[in-house]
Amino acid sequence: MLSDDTIAPPDTAQQRDRETGLSKDADAEKKNSTPNVRAATRAMTILKSFAGKAGQTLAEVTTATGLDKGTTRRLLLTMMDSGFVLHDPATQQYRLGFAIRQLAASVAGEFDLRTMALPILNELATDLHMTAFLSVYKDGETICLERVHDMRGIEVHWWPVGGSLPFNCGGAPKLLLSYRPEAEIARMLKRPMVAATPKSITDPAKLRAILTKIRKQGWVLGVDDVAIGLSALAVPVRDGEGEIACAVSVAGLTPQLVSRGKPLHLDRMLAAAAELERLLRTSL
Repeated sequence: MLSDDTIAPPDTAQQRDRETGLSKDADAEKKNSTPNVRAATRAMTILKSFAGKAGQTLAEVTTATGLDKGTTRRLLLTMMDSGFVLHDPATQQYRLGFAIRQLAASVAGEFDLRTMALPILNELATDLHMTAFLSVYKDGETICLERVHDMRGIEVHWWPVGGSLPFNCGGAPKLLLSYRPEAEIARMLKRPMVAATPKSITDPAKLRAILTKIRKQGWVLGVDDVAIGLSALAVPVRDGEGEIACAVSVAGLTPQLVSRGKPLHLDRMLAAAAELERLLRTSL
């Protein structure tokens, strides 16, 4: 006879089957989920490789990430479909897309500029019957962080939240560039310039002279250089250390902003900038 200690309990075999089944299920789940996790990790690695770079070729992305060419290309195409990556056929370079900018615009920095500026932008839009903007300079581009329309005035749609404007057009792009270090200005002036309208400045020497004037006077009026018949007035906002943190601007019909070649509402814009500067200082 077998001793008692050699006889398995009645449910041991069933328990063993259940454990085996659970183990197989876990293995199957792991196999099914691992490729997705790996793909996500690789996609994030690709996105991070663009830090500090305006664009990269496929070979440059492959080198930066250590991924093989086929995998890199497939992931870039997938992210292009979702708007996270753009491709320039002329230069064969990939760039971060508008989806990234839209997400970045929702991220609070050291101080949440958008939250602090929104009431000020609302007042500007309502009082002046125009569209008010908050923007920052980032990696050679001026990015719109917030845009507020007045329901009774003209709605300017040329600059969406998360989007950028050419550095030589509009009010805020030229204003923010004018306060950059000389080396940065020189680098930007070597780039090709877009002529959004016949009024857009595309000559580097002329633009440099205008940037010098903007920095000296502390504001800029852009007339008809993004869209004919529309103008923009922009003023700088400094942080607690005196550095340029952002720009506040309004855009509308040219007669709303210009009279005899001079800007209307400049005092109102400077007061709005001063209020945002006060909020920035008290947030330190």
